Amino acid sequence: MEKIFRYIVLFMVTGVVLISCKGEKEEVKTPDTDSIEILPEVVFTVVDDEPLRYYIESRGVVEPTQKIEISPKISGFIEKHNVVSGKELNKGDLILQFDKEELENNVQEAENNYLQAKNEYETTIRSQKSYSGNFDDKLIRINTGLANAELVYERAKLNLKYTTMKAPFSGTVSTEEVISVGAYVSAGKDLGSLLSTKKVRIRFDVLEKEVIQLNVGMDVEIKGPDNENHTGRIVAISPEIDKDSKTGQAIVELDNKAGIFKTGMTVEGRIFVRSTTAKVRMPREGLLARDGRTLVFKLNNGEVEWIYVTPKEMNTEWVLINHEEIGPGDTLAVDKHFSISHQQKVVPLMAN
Repeated sequence: MEKIFRYIVLFMVTGVVLISCKGEKEEVKTPDTDSIEILPEVVFTVVDDEPLRYYIESRGVVEPTQKIEISPKISGFIEKHNVVSGKELNKGDLILQFDKEELENNVQEAENNYLQAKNEYETTIRSQKSYSGNFDDKLIRINTGLANAELVYERAKLNLKYTTMKAPFSGTVSTEEVISVGAYVSAGKDLGSLLSTKKVRIRFDVLEKEVIQLNVGMDVEIKGPDNENHTGRIVAISPEIDKDSKTGQAIVELDNKAGIFKTGMTVEGRIFVRSTTAKVRMPREGLLARDGRTLVFKLNNGEVEWIYVTPKEMNTEWVLINHEEIGPGDTLAVDKHFSISHQQKVVPLMAN
């Protein structure tokens, strides 16, 4: 019994100690959230007084300024050639040479027939003169075979000339054919082409309302496959408008000595047509509309003030404004500013 009593006393003492420890625990203070000011982050940029430039933008396909098809006018066996894709040729260089032997024989035969017919013609003329003095020269040329012999002789000489094809201008050979010396090639076969690509031509389609803004000689900024800008020049403007697409064409020539622009490549170009200036040029993203009016937010010592403005001109990227309270070098909001208010403090972030 005494042992049970001791356990009860020990249990009671332990409970008292635990209760007293709990009472001595320090109270955790809750922060006053009403005293913390949370400022919105707003993106700003510094405005300038650069002019607003207007461009006409379009796409076009690169084409060579000169091009001929490599297609022989006669049939024959190839003696030598330079029909190799990528081969650079100078003006006058050999493109294709056929074996001449058979055609040289044809020329000799045609010449002999021509001389024989000519002799017969002259004999007939002398006879006619001595007999009556009157004769029909054209009819005698036909009857003696001279007319036909002349035609055959000239054709034979022309065919002999066609055995050699030379480059009429400096350029590059383009072909998908594999041609071998000794191979027989038929007249009219498409063997490829010779392209002059040191200077290329690009045809840009332009809307009919924009064509009137263009003039021959205008510079054209063209984005190359190397991501660099290259400058071309308008050399011609189409005199007609396509009735279906309602567009005209600006034909642009571009130096291509480095061979960057390839035939058939699609490129983008823009043509500068005019510019205008104002007191300030700012990004269009900075312009907001409230209550039917346009405004901007200007940063002053960590807080913003809204200023109502009237744009002078604008395009897809920029706005020109004239306002006494805004000048070049001022800092205006361009992003995360849709829900801020006048004279609100902000955390300014600068746009890249």
